[in-house]
Amino acid sequence: MRGPSGGTLKVRELTVAFGQVVAVRDVSLSVREGETVAIFGANGSGKTTFLKAVAGLLPAMQGRVVYRGEDVTALPAHERAARGIRYVSDRSRVAVRMTVMENLDAGAWLLPPSRRGAARERVLSLFPVLGGKARRPAGLLSGGERQMLIVGRALIGEPTLLLMDEPFLGLSREVRDRVIDVVRGTLAGKAAIVLAEHDAEGALRLLDRHVIFRNGAVVHEGTRAEAPDVAALLSLFRRHFRPGVGVSGTTEDGKGPGEGR
Repeated sequence: MRGPSGGTLKVRELTVAFGQVVAVRDVSLSVREGETVAIFGANGSGKTTFLKAVAGLLPAMQGRVVYRGEDVTALPAHERAARGIRYVSDRSRVAVRMTVMENLDAGAWLLPPSRRGAARERVLSLFPVLGGKARRPAGLLSGGERQMLIVGRALIGEPTLLLMDEPFLGLSREVRDRVIDVVRGTLAGKAAIVLAEHDAEGALRLLDRHVIFRNGAVVHEGTRAEAPDVAALLSLFRRHFRPGVGVSGTTEDGKGPGEGR
C-alpha cells in the first residue's frame, strides 16, 4: 500500500491540551500518498486526541497540520472534510434515529448530486448486510453492522485521508476481517490511512509503518520490515508500554494500575 514519496499529511510539533493537561506533546508525523500508518499505545496515550486534532475536531495548542501542501491547522473540521479528510470513530457514532440510507447519504454530502447514487450503490455492494436494512433506523443495527455503516459512511465520500480510531474495537473476527478487506480493497494506493488500534493482528494486515505513543509523545517509529509479524509487534509493545495503563501510570478512567475498571 505504499505510494510515491510525496507527502499527503505532514504534522509538525503538534501539541494539544485540555486546560493544564497536555494530551499530545510535540508530535511530528508524515504520511505518504497510499500509505497506511498504525498508531499504537496504551489507553490515555494520546492516540485519539492526535487523530481528532488532525481531523479538526480538537484545536491545536501549537504546531502545524499540512495536508497536500496546504496548512489546514486553522481550518474547521467541515473544511478539512471538504478536502478529503475523514474521521472514523467507534461504532457508537451513528445517527440512531436516521435510517441506514440516511446515514450513508450524510457521508455523501460533498459529492456532486450526479455521483451520489453510484457511490451509495458501491458502498452497499461492499457491505451487503446494510443493503438489506437500508430503510431501517440505524439504532436497530448490531454493533458490527454499525461499524460497517460508519466505515461505509466515510468511504462513500471518497476520502483521500482516512483517520480511523480503533475501528476493530469489540468486533468479531468475521466482521473485523470484512472491514479490513473493504478498506484495503477500496483505498489501496488511492488514499492515505492513519489508524489508532490495539488489535495488532488486524492492524498488521493494513500497515506499512507503525508508531508508538506514550504519554502523548512518539516514542518509537518503525517499518513493516522491522515488525513483520504479530509476535514482533507485541515485543515492541512490551518494551514501550503496558496495555491498559495510560498517562502517568493511570488507566483511561483515572484509576491506578491494578484498580477496578
